[in-house]
Amino acid sequence: MEYENVVELMEQGVEQVNFVGSLTNLFKDIVMAIEENDEILRGLCGEDGVVYAICELQEECDSRGSLILKKYMEFRKLARLASDINNSPNLNLLAGGASERPDPREVELYVEEILSLMQLGEDYTEFMVSKIKSLTSVDAELLPRATKAFRNGSFSKVIQDVTGFYVILEGFFMVENVRKAKRINEHVPDSLTTSMVDDVFYVLQSCLRRAISTSNISSVIAVLSNAGSLLANDYHEALQQKIREPNLGARLFLGGIGCIKTMVGLKPNLAY
Repeated sequence: MEYENVVELMEQGVEQVNFVGSLTNLFKDIVMAIEENDEILRGLCGEDGVVYAICELQEECDSRGSLILKKYMEFRKLARLASDINNSPNLNLLAGGASERPDPREVELYVEEILSLMQLGEDYTEFMVSKIKSLTSVDAELLPRATKAFRNGSFSKVIQDVTGFYVILEGFFMVENVRKAKRINEHVPDSLTTSMVDDVFYVLQSCLRRAISTSNISSVIAVLSNAGSLLANDYHEALQQKIREPNLGARLFLGGIGCIKTMVGLKPNLAY
């Protein structure tokens, strides 16, 4: 019923559809079905009965959970958005031009939504697999089959697709915000660097923390790789351009003197 409601809202052109709530309730129903019937299952079939029930209900997750995620990707047009990003000719910091690109604020909204869906899937899978592994009197051949159902099922495969879109969108968000930091770069009084340095590392740190929050090692590695590449190539070249500006050294030197004087004034307080 919830899935049908989601589809209906999409057809009506509603801008905000609660896919996260729909997926949450699906997982909640599955977990509650196992927890509430745990004693009955153990009494009838032992711990094997619990595992068989989990596997059967996981098929519901594979079927209905996959539908929810696919509808979400369709609703946000993630395939087209990712294609637009990958085909954009101006995704390096030094490129000029005013070619049309996705709105970074809109992309960040999608990133947050995707993160919520990914975290839900990860928490659900971790809970159910831990439940299976906590059982001590289960047929030895049954455990690998049960855990495999979670890691290799259709829901897991769709989550991988969503993860791929997340990495692309997060990478785009990083580039666009680092580009913005370069564009609004300015001299900061009493500082040894211009504003771009702090702004860029703030953006990269925020994106990496967001990736870590997914608890998905593939996402973390991909985003970390994108950040490293951005620093080593585009940011480095933009920084070199700034360094070659006339009189930059003198301006930063004077700012540095002010910064040192400030630190000298603070030194007695820092001692405490």
